[in-house]
Amino acid sequence: MAKSELEQIPGVGENMAQHLINAGYPTIESLKGQNSEEIYQKDCSYQGCQVDRCSLYVYRLAVYFADNETHDPEKLQWWNWKD
Repeated sequence: MAKSELEQIPGVGENMAQHLINAGYPTIESLKGQNSEEIYQKDCSYQGCQVDRCSLYVYRLAVYFADNETHDPEKLQWWNWKD
């Protein structure tokens, strides 16, 4: 399988990229302007269970990454997006 462009986002590896694709976000462009809570809910629905909240933190980072051309290094670490 070809590497997803989503893997350019810090914290997004092959597994998380597949979660985003399954939730309907196959590209960085598709994440622009999205609501990370909605992405998380779509992921939970797709998987049929409550997904680990750490995924939500990665989705927050992913939307931030997509929405901004320049990035604060602190905001490129998923654990800095915790509730």
